[in-house]
Amino acid sequence: MSVTLEKIDLLRERTGASYKEARQALEGTKGDVVEALVLLEEDNKSWMEEGPHMEFMAKAKDFVRKSIDTRITVKSQEKTVVEIPAPLGVAGAVFLPKAAALGTLLLLFTKYSLQLEKRQQENGDSENQEQA
Repeated sequence: MSVTLEKIDLLRERTGASYKEARQALEGTKGDVVEALVLLEEDNKSWMEEGPHMEFMAKAKDFVRKSIDTRITVKSQEKTVVEIPAPLGVAGAVFLPKAAALGTLLLLFTKYSLQLEKRQQENGDSENQEQA
């Protein structure tokens, strides 16, 4: 079998490979499009499952998991007034920094307290991490 431009274009269309990668795959399989397609998909799959990006992805997933378990709580004496997930509070502080700073200052100068709590899923207890 021969390597033609039509076969290269077909492989590129199906796999997103470059012309060079598609040509090399076809040459390695003596022009067999199906074998070249399998070869390119295996190469792409192994890249997605291995590599330095996987360590970053694992750390990012762990960070998201931990941050979801963290809550920002506003309390008046011992009564909880508002409780929001920490990622939502951080997003509010990033997108509305003046409002977040003003709200925090108002809380601190009144009878309210602002707490950052880490929820533990195993036993359902709260562990108070930081209090302002």
